[in-house]
Amino acid sequence: MKTDLRYTDNEIAVIDGVLGFLYPRMMSEPLRRSFLRVHEHLKSGAVELPDLQRIASALEFTDPGQCVSCNKESYREVTHILLKTKAMLRAYA
Repeated sequence: MKTDLRYTDNEIAVIDGVLGFLYPRMMSEPLRRSFLRVHEHLKSGAVELPDLQRIASALEFTDPGQCVSCNKESYREVTHILLKTKAMLRAYA
């Protein structure tokens, strides 16, 4: 089941930033390709269940809540996008 929730342009930019941060650190070529597909799907507006799962994993991995010196606004933004992603995942269930 597709969901009507969509990412805003700003949210897509944040997600792309997180993926861009993680991408050079990915050792596995299949993993790199999967995140490249996520990027392409974000740009085209065709986000699917596997994309949402990867986005949630990336956002959880880079959770600034574990960083005491991180910018509070950045923390709120990433947390908001993670919660929205989780809502989108529940809509697929």
